[in-house]
Amino acid sequence: MVNKLSLLLSHKLKNDGKIAETEIDLYSYGFFVLISQILLFLVTIIIGFILSCALESVIFFISFQSIRKFAGGYHASTETRCELLSTLSILICVVLIRLSQIYNYNAVLLFLTACSACCIFISCPLDTPEKPLSDDEFVHFRKITHIILLAISAAITLSFVFKLYFIMYPACLSLILESILLLVGKIKQSSLKRKDAREQSA
Repeated sequence: MVNKLSLLLSHKLKNDGKIAETEIDLYSYGFFVLISQILLFLVTIIIGFILSCALESVIFFISFQSIRKFAGGYHASTETRCELLSTLSILICVVLIRLSQIYNYNAVLLFLTACSACCIFISCPLDTPEKPLSDDEFVHFRKITHIILLAISAAITLSFVFKLYFIMYPACLSLILESILLLVGKIKQSSLKRKDAREQSA
């Protein structure tokens, strides 16, 4: 759905003479990213309102998307699967944020967050076969990811000290989710490499 809408908007710009034929793919990708982000943001807010943690949901979305953009991670093979998995992961994280407000498991949450931060620090960034990173891009994305990771970690530490849990909980969940996506992405990448190696040796 999002892909079709992105193509439709790009072709409209082309028909209006605002972009060239060769720019359709570029604009389609840009529209796809923009529309996807808007839809995910709306889904996050709606789930947050339903579970009475709208502000925390917004903080989670901003924190997660900021590091996800540069650290990378698992990408579903189809648009439908991507939308379903994204919605499901957001739902689970917002539910966990809400539960963290009810039950006191700060120690467990902080331990998992520390492990996740280490995982992100070591594993980032993760590219895809469709859009591999050059050596310079890898270094650039890794540096930015480390800076964002440091900023989020500092926010978590300060919010814990000053008991600003409406910041701490969503920030923690954003790092935990990103680390999971990185690990799953690494596993998928390694599996594809082994499959290619077997095919080449056959």
